[in-house]
Amino acid sequence: MQTNWKKTTITFILGNDVDHPVKIVLQNAVAAPEAKQIEAFGGYLAGLTGLPFHAATVATQTAVA
Repeated sequence: MQTNWKKTTITFILGNDVDHPVKIVLQNAVAAPEAKQIEAFGGYLAGLTGLPFHAATVATQTAVA
């Protein structure tokens, strides 16, 4: 069996309101983003929006052939 990468989606969670966070979704990211890359990009988004960066969720889709 062979695993083929299809896409990676990263959801950045920002804001001060725990009940209603701001979510920014980046689709079709690189296959295996490093934690430092995600943290740096979250920092850029925080600088642009003025909201604090809290966390990010990474989801990768693959197909098994």
